[in-house]
Amino acid sequence: MAAEFKMPQLSDTMTEGTVLKWRKKEGEKVKSGEVIAEIETDKAAMESESFESGTVAAILVPEGQKAPVGAILAVIATAGEKADEVKKKYASRAATPSAAPAPAKAPAPAPNAKPAAPTPASTAPQKPQPSAGATAAPSSKSYQYDIVVIGGGPAGYAAAIRAGQLKKRVLCIEKENLGGTCLNWGCIPTKALLEDGAFIRKLRTEADKHGLSFQNLQINFSKLISRSRDIADKLAKGVAFLFSKHSVQSEKGTGQLLGPHRVRITTASGTKDVTAQHVILASGAKATPLPFAPFDGKQVISSREAMILPQQPRRMAIIGAGAIGSEFADFYNAIGTEVTLVEMLPQILPNEDEDVARTLKNSFEKRGIKVFTGTKTEKVEKTPGGVKLTLSGEKATTIEADVVLVAIGVTGNVDGIAAPESGLELFKNRVKVDPEYQTNLENVWAIGDCISLHWPQQSALAGYRHPDLAHVAHHEAVNVVEHIAGISDHTIDYRQIPACTYTHPQVASMGQNERKLRDEGRRIKIGKFPFTASGRALAAGETEGFVKLIFDAQYGELLGVHMIGENVTELLSELVMARKLEATEAEIIEAMHPHPTMSEAVMEAAGVADGRSIHMAS
Repeated sequence: MAAEFKMPQLSDTMTEGTVLKWRKKEGEKVKSGEVIAEIETDKAAMESESFESGTVAAILVPEGQKAPVGAILAVIATAGEKADEVKKKYASRAATPSAAPAPAKAPAPAPNAKPAAPTPASTAPQKPQPSAGATAAPSSKSYQYDIVVIGGGPAGYAAAIRAGQLKKRVLCIEKENLGGTCLNWGCIPTKALLEDGAFIRKLRTEADKHGLSFQNLQINFSKLISRSRDIADKLAKGVAFLFSKHSVQSEKGTGQLLGPHRVRITTASGTKDVTAQHVILASGAKATPLPFAPFDGKQVISSREAMILPQQPRRMAIIGAGAIGSEFADFYNAIGTEVTLVEMLPQILPNEDEDVARTLKNSFEKRGIKVFTGTKTEKVEKTPGGVKLTLSGEKATTIEADVVLVAIGVTGNVDGIAAPESGLELFKNRVKVDPEYQTNLENVWAIGDCISLHWPQQSALAGYRHPDLAHVAHHEAVNVVEHIAGISDHTIDYRQIPACTYTHPQVASMGQNERKLRDEGRRIKIGKFPFTASGRALAAGETEGFVKLIFDAQYGELLGVHMIGENVTELLSELVMARKLEATEAEIIEAMHPHPTMSEAVMEAAGVADGRSIHMAS
C-alpha cells in the first residue's frame, strides 16, 4: 500500500512549511529513516525523514512551494507496487497540494519574548504517516453503523459522543455502567473518598488552631463509601444523557470483534452480530495481580474492592506506591487505619521527580504511614487474622495486616475482545496500534488503556510507553474520530503528558524530571518556590510543598513541571497551556497572576529560575 509523505508538524505552533529541497527524485529508492526532503518552518530549516522504504512515485509539491501541515508532499510506492501506477493514482492531487485543511492560525509571539529554541529534526515529533485503511472500506451505507465502539469508559464514551456530534451512526457497547473504570471505580469516586479523608484529618489534627473543639469524633465508614458511589452513579447517568442528546445508541453487553467491520454483541437476552464501517476498541485496563497472590476480593484486593469494603480495616498493607497505592494509603490513614506502604523501586511515585517523591514520603511518615522503599514482596500468606507479607531488600521483615491491596499496575482488558479468527494483533496483553491508533486490521482502531502504542524506530517518541490516564484516553478518542471523519489530523506529544496524584499534599507534573535532563547533558535552570513563602498558602494553613519548574538555559523553553502541595493539580493546566503555546520563563513571569492565590507560586518559581523572583531571596 502506497505511503503518503506529509508536511510534518515540527513545532506546536507550525501551521505550514516550505519544501526547500527534495533529497530524492521521482523514481529513486528511499529507505525508512532516510532524509527525503528539507523543510523550512517559521523557525528553522530542518531535514525530514521518510517513515517507509520504497520508490518515490510522485512528488506533489515542488521545491519552493508552501503547503499546510498534513498536506501530502510525495507518495512512496512500497514493496510490490509499481511506481508509475501509484503516480497515476495521485496525479490529480499534484496541482492542489494546499487543498488539505489548514490548522488554525498560530498566535502571534508575545512582545519581548525570548526566541524559541530550534528543534533538531532528529528530536522533533514527526507527523505519523496515516495508513490507507480508513479509506479502503466500501461506502458506509452498506453497514448498519458508521462506527461501533467497544467500551464505554473515558475513551469509549468520548469517541461515541464526538462521533454523534459529527452526525455519525454510532453504537457504544459497555458491559457494565457507562463511564468505565474511571468514572465508576477510579478517578471520580476515589477523589470523593480522598476529600472526605482530608476533611477528617483536618478535624483531628488542626481543629484547635482554627478555634474549634469537639468531643467523640466518630466516622461512619459506610456513609463515606455510599457518598462516593452516589457520585459515580450520578455521573454515569450524565453520560447516558449525553448519548441521548447526540443520538448515540448503546448496548449493555460484551462486544467482540469478529473481523474488519463485524462485531458480536452478547447481552443477557442473547447474541447478535452488527456491522460498521469502523470499529473502535476501547476496553480499558484491569488491575494486575501478583503471580503468587491472586485477587480473592476479601483478603487480597484490588483498588475496586478497596472502594467498597464492608467495614474499615484496622490494618492495611499496600503493595505498590504509584498513584493508586499512594492515594489509598492517604485515605485509609486519614480515617484511622494503620497503613504500611511497600514499593520495590527506590522511591514512592517512581515516575515523579525525586524532590517531589521525597517530600511526599516525609509527609506520609509524619502522619504515621509506614513506608518501605527498595523493598520487594516475596510472599503473601493468608492467616486467620488476615494476611502476612514477607519482605526483602532495604527493610527485610514480615508484616501482618487485615487486608492487602495490590496496586502494582494495570494490564489491558483484552480477554475475549476479539475472536481468534479475527487476526487482531496483540502485544503484551494489549492491542497493538500505530501512531494513528490503527490496528493491523482494516478500519479497526484502538485507544485508551487497552493499547500498546508503537512508534517507528526512528521517531523521537520511539520507546515511550503509552500512559494509562483518562485524559490521554479522552484526547485519543477525539483524535481518532476526527481522523476517521477527515476533519483533523492533530497529534499528541506523549513527552508532555500532565499527570496528577490526589494525595494530600497533591502531586502534579508534566515533562521531564531533573535527573533525566542532567543525565542527557542538557543545560538547564531550575526555579523552585516553596509554599511556606506564599501568603495564600499560609492563610489556608497549607504550606507543605513547592512549585519546581525546569527551563532550557539558553532559550527559556519549559522542559519540566514538578509540584507538590495543596490543590497543585489545579495549577497544572496553566503550565500545560504555557507549554502548548511555547511560553518561556520570561512570559510566565510577565503574565499577571492574581494576588493572593496559590498560582502566584508558578510565577515566582519562574522568577527564581530567571533571577527575578520578588518574594524569594536569591
